[in-house]
Amino acid sequence: MKQLKYLQRGLLVAVALGLSGCSIFSDEEITYKQLQPFNAGVTPSVAWEASAGDGVGEFFSRLNPTVVDQHIVVADREGMVIGYQRDTGKRVWARDLQAEFAAQGEGWLSGAESLRISGGLVSYRDKVVLGTENGDVIMLNGNDGSVIWHNNVKAEILSDPAVDASYVVVTASNGKVFGLNAETGEQLWSMVTDVPALSLRGTSAPLIAAGGAIFGTANGKLTVAVLNNGQQVWEARLAMPSGATELQRLVDVDTAPVMRGELIYNIAYNGQLAAVEMRTGRVVWQREYSSYQNLEIYGRTIFATDSDDRVYAIDIEGGIEEWINNDFEGRGLTAPVYFNGHIVVGDSFGYLHFIDAQSGEVSGRLEVDSDVYVAPVVADDTLYVQTRDGSLLAVRIN
Repeated sequence: MKQLKYLQRGLLVAVALGLSGCSIFSDEEITYKQLQPFNAGVTPSVAWEASAGDGVGEFFSRLNPTVVDQHIVVADREGMVIGYQRDTGKRVWARDLQAEFAAQGEGWLSGAESLRISGGLVSYRDKVVLGTENGDVIMLNGNDGSVIWHNNVKAEILSDPAVDASYVVVTASNGKVFGLNAETGEQLWSMVTDVPALSLRGTSAPLIAAGGAIFGTANGKLTVAVLNNGQQVWEARLAMPSGATELQRLVDVDTAPVMRGELIYNIAYNGQLAAVEMRTGRVVWQREYSSYQNLEIYGRTIFATDSDDRVYAIDIEGGIEEWINNDFEGRGLTAPVYFNGHIVVGDSFGYLHFIDAQSGEVSGRLEVDSDVYVAPVVADDTLYVQTRDGSLLAVRIN
C-alpha cells in the first residue's frame, strides 16, 4: 500500500465527472525517509530572494519560473506576474492580470476571483506564455509584462504550453489538444484524446519538434500530431492498464517528451520509460519504471524521479541503469535538473538536495523553509527556485 500513500501525498486524482482537484483518499498515515548525514561536496546558498506573489497555496500546480533574456519571470496562482533581473533580483515590472481585467467590469475576467494560473510559465525569445484552469491562454511580453494576446480554449490547462515562432500548443485535462497561432492567439485546430474514468491530476506538457506536436495522454500513449493541422501521425503505447482496481490501472503519461536526435524519450505512470523513433513511432527500447515527473537528459544519461521518490541515472542508448538513489523516498521530490555536475531535486519538506551526477551520492543540501513543489530552473551559474508559499530564490554553489 506504499504507492497509495504516495498518491495521497502528492497526486490529486481527477475523476472524469467533474471532481477536479479533489482527493478521494482517506487520512492514512504517510511515511517518508528522514534525512541522513552526508559528505558535502558543494555548499549551496541563496544569492538573493524575492516575491513570486502569493504562491500556489495547497492547490495542484506545476507553475514554474521562466528565463527571458536577462530577466526571470514568475507568477502566482491568483494572476500576479513579475519580472526580475536575473543577476540582482531587482524587480523590473509587475502585472496583476486578475485585478486589472476584473476591474474593467467586462471581458474575459469579469467577476473572477482568481485567474488560477496553472500552466507555464514558458518563454520563447522575449515572449512568455501561460495557461489557466479557467481555460485562458495568454501571451505576454517578457520585458515589460504587456499582454500581446489572449484566447480561451474552454478547457482546463494544467501543464506548460509549447511555443515556437509560429505555434502555441496546449494540452487540457479533458484530453483535448489545441494548436494556436503564435502571433495572434487564434485557434487553428484541436484534437481529442481518450481520458479514462480515473486519471492522475495533470497532463503532459507538449513538445514542438520536427514539424510535430508531441505529447503524452492519460491512456498511456505517446502521440504525435502534424503541427499545422492537428492530424495524428502515430501513437506509441508506454503503459497498458492492469490490475483489479481503477487505481492500479492508472497509466497516465504526464511527463513532457524529450527529443535527442531521432528519438523521443518519455515515461508513464505504472508503465515504461521508452525511447521512440520520431519518424515512425517504433519503440526502440523500453524499461519498466513509473513516474509522473519530467525527465532530464544530460550527455548520455537520462535522470528520472520515480513515483516512490527514488532518483535514477539511466543510459540513454539502451536504458541500462547507472545508479539509483533511494535516500528520499516519500519526501515528495520534484523532477530532477542537471546543474554543474549535480542532479538537483526539491522536496515537499522545504529542502533542495544535490546529488553527484556521476556517483548518485548526496553531495549538498539547502533548507529553503517552504515546499519546493516544482523543479528548479537552471540558467548559467544559478538555480531559480519557486516555493509553494510564493518565494523566488536564486541559488548558487560554492
